[in-house]
Amino acid sequence: MGKVKKVYSLIEDILAGLFLIVGLCLIVFEVIMRYIFNSPTTWTTEVSTVMVTWGILLGLSVALRDKHHICVDLFYVIVPKSLRKVIDYFAGVIGILFCLFYTIGGTMIVLQTWRTGQLSMETGVPMWIYYMVIPFSGLLLTVRFIGQLNEVRKERMSIHQGDHHLGLGKESLDEYRNAF
Repeated sequence: MGKVKKVYSLIEDILAGLFLIVGLCLIVFEVIMRYIFNSPTTWTTEVSTVMVTWGILLGLSVALRDKHHICVDLFYVIVPKSLRKVIDYFAGVIGILFCLFYTIGGTMIVLQTWRTGQLSMETGVPMWIYYMVIPFSGLLLTVRFIGQLNEVRKERMSIHQGDHHLGLGKESLDEYRNAF
């Protein structure tokens, strides 16, 4: 199963990075065309915006995987380890609920723009193609939140099997105090 996770992570990294790089390259291309050759293009601003947006939205699951999202851990570090697991479960469930809302809402947007046949003004590309990133990134995030909940469950099982000592938070409080 470790190999599947590695391939999945690699695909996430490549997709997010590729869209960001292509978008940024298009921005550089437009700057060169506009200011050096005095011949601006009409399509690059739209396409580069879409590419960068896709890169960012696909990168959300990469950031979640690598724990790079912003968090406030002042409270988290001083609570007992047993309560941390409750907080982790709560955060995971809230994350999955958000992702379901996000994915369903994104799917509704895609279907609406597909039904109405909306086209991009600059490129003539159907808008539903641009919006496909919303439900797709929502699915990627859902997978990551489920993975995090699974990790919390595994940690909890190992605690119940006696692999870890359930602290009352004193170690965490000492860690916090020593940080200052």
